[in-house]
Amino acid sequence: MQKLDRRVQRTRTQLRDALIALILERGYDDLTIQDITDKADMRRATFYLHYKDKEELLLKALSESFDELVQQMESIRQNDILAGKTNVEAFLVMFRHAEQNARLYRVILNGQSGVAVANRIREYLAALLLSSLKALPSEQLAVPPEILAHYMAGAELAMITWWLNHDMPYSAQQMAEMVQRLTLHGAVDVLGETVLRTPQR
Repeated sequence: MQKLDRRVQRTRTQLRDALIALILERGYDDLTIQDITDKADMRRATFYLHYKDKEELLLKALSESFDELVQQMESIRQNDILAGKTNVEAFLVMFRHAEQNARLYRVILNGQSGVAVANRIREYLAALLLSSLKALPSEQLAVPPEILAHYMAGAELAMITWWLNHDMPYSAQQMAEMVQRLTLHGAVDVLGETVLRTPQR
């Protein structure tokens, strides 16, 4: 991958930092390109040399953040059929990241842009899983790898969103352990087959 020119990287970093600062100050939906460039102390024309709109800037910033998280998890992702998800640490990294950036994610996931952002995050998480699952012989999977990857990614994102919106009532460690258990073993493991088979009145 070609390394970006230092000036280009510096400009993009300034724009990213300006965007995040403004989101925390004022929210995301009503921000304009002018707001962002004013905060970054640069011209609008400079912005358009790098991004087509504020959504592209936001999604790029999130992707870079997730790329850094993936690097942190590289040792546990290697040779793991679920991109590290058989290890609770992979879930813990995500929950700690969400905890450290709780205000930012609450704003962007609950705003008008929330659907687009959630879709991008889900696609990113699913792609990581899919790259590992595709290495398995198809006969070892009871469902297509795309289905499993998006199911797991969607469940993880849904639990992170719920956790943030409910003021994080459990620790990141507890959430990581519970979500991993549900993801790998499902409701049967949590409730027990006896409960599931008992007729409810």
